[in-house]
Amino acid sequence: MTNRSPLNWDDAGPSPLPEIPAQLQAVLNGIPAMVGYWDTGLRNRLANDAYGTWFGIEPGQLYGMHIGDVLGEAVFEANRPYIELVLAGEPQQFDRTLVDAAGESRYTEVTYTPDARDDGAVRGFFVQVTDITERVLADRRRQQNMDRYRALARSVPGVFVLLFDADLRYLIAEGQELETFGYRTEELEGRRIQDVLKGDLASELEPRYRAALAGREVSWSRQIGHRTYRLKAGPVYSDDEATAGMVVAVDVTERLQQQQVWEALHEIATAVARNAAPADISERVAAIVLELFNVDSAAVVRFTGASSAEIVAMAPALPPTLSRRHIFAPTDESATVRVALTGKPALVVYGPEGGPAAEQMRAGGFQSAAAAPVRVGGSLWGVVTLTSKSRTGVTEAMMARLAQFAVLVEIAIGNSEARTDLELQATTDALSGLPNRRALERHLAEQLALAGTRGTNLSAVVLDIDHFKRVNDTYGHLMGDVVLAEVAARLRGVARSQDILARFGGEEFVWLLPETNGAEALQAAERAREAIASEPFGDVGFLTISAGVCEQRDAAAGTLLDCADRALYEAKNAGRNRTSRYGHATRTARAGDGPVGLRA
Repeated sequence: MTNRSPLNWDDAGPSPLPEIPAQLQAVLNGIPAMVGYWDTGLRNRLANDAYGTWFGIEPGQLYGMHIGDVLGEAVFEANRPYIELVLAGEPQQFDRTLVDAAGESRYTEVTYTPDARDDGAVRGFFVQVTDITERVLADRRRQQNMDRYRALARSVPGVFVLLFDADLRYLIAEGQELETFGYRTEELEGRRIQDVLKGDLASELEPRYRAALAGREVSWSRQIGHRTYRLKAGPVYSDDEATAGMVVAVDVTERLQQQQVWEALHEIATAVARNAAPADISERVAAIVLELFNVDSAAVVRFTGASSAEIVAMAPALPPTLSRRHIFAPTDESATVRVALTGKPALVVYGPEGGPAAEQMRAGGFQSAAAAPVRVGGSLWGVVTLTSKSRTGVTEAMMARLAQFAVLVEIAIGNSEARTDLELQATTDALSGLPNRRALERHLAEQLALAGTRGTNLSAVVLDIDHFKRVNDTYGHLMGDVVLAEVAARLRGVARSQDILARFGGEEFVWLLPETNGAEALQAAERAREAIASEPFGDVGFLTISAGVCEQRDAAAGTLLDCADRALYEAKNAGRNRTSRYGHATRTARAGDGPVGLRA
């Protein structure tokens, strides 16, 4: 008696096969993999077109073929153990490198699933072959990149590298300086930051890591003993997608820091020599302080009275949660307020009982700050400040360095103010053609006096161009100036002859409306918003503005412009392209809404 088996390739004879319904064939062809069914005689009963394309066999020819004729002798023999097991009723899954019809090697994942009757007898088996070549190659590239990261971290002195995935799990922790931070490679790799980092460090780092995974770069500094480290978290891209994040920490010596200070001062001195305006000098100082101290924010603040101050410049840009103008009490826990009261450098950690100034900073996410005095002409002019979103992000050592820096900066600011004193006397903003801030302050004092004497209404509107920084970043500052001039022109077009329209600074405008109540001012602000949003600004496209409205009688203890500015903050915080009235629950316009309450 002869022992015949379909696994003996030559023994498997043909058998009659039914036709495959067209609808079933269409379903099989829609599956993004090779799908087939082989009976116990190892004859093909079902197969989608992907099978034929891969092996270079016409679909009609594949039907009824023995699996060995399709795979070839070498692959058939390699797959024989899996075929035997699936015919015995055991599902199989394995990887296999196959050569397609074009002669290219491809990596595949193969699944054999038995087709068993109720009595357990196997009638055949289903095959699914998925091409995983791209995934395998991507894994290899990822491993090569990780090997390079390790080699880099091991070879460069004063550096360590951390690579983490979307779950904030460390994939790589390498470098000569890692143990300085109190950790070893084997403690970190394969573990999530919440499970391995000590104290509040995981909570401090998580938002920075998340920002890196979102495609942004975040820099900060940390003091370890007498050494300062600069850390940067950034994205690691795979196929144009940020799939991981990387932290690089570098030991920055005091000598390098001092060199940076002198380079920064040279840049500021050059700007003064070129007759740069005080506002421009202040903006550059804020940007330099931000970079030098690796903090979350830096600012130049000028005192405008015994209990008031104004942020002249801030880097990054002034957040919507923070007012440009401040009125403070001696009990406010703020670095700026302490300098105002003592004239000495100050460092604070913001707490819940710190008063309005601290409350504003905490609302913006800031937790600690340092400030150093700036004196001009022997008088306390203002402060240079730095703030951090970490309670330990600002240190006594940083405050001491900031104080040294401020002593040199005050010379630059003083010289700049002296050189531009005549220019500041001018009443017209050269860019927009509108009255400038100095002129506005005079007009406001006059209008307040007139309204008080006559018993008439006076309202103010503070307007700000939404996302104006994007215009400068995308099209350049020259185009930004063109946009500012066009905005001013459109605002003039909706203002009355008796109104006072001024450029307050940057992308902010102020509109004084004599003999106008708050409701009428709200309508006027909406006309302005519509005028800006209705037509594109050349290549820049469409822009919007947000506006805050306040009537003098609603200003209460605050100033008219301060209250209008608070209403502007409400409009910004509610989504921009809106108008909000101080002290009133007004319907604000959303982006895409039509004008609210416009007059014909």
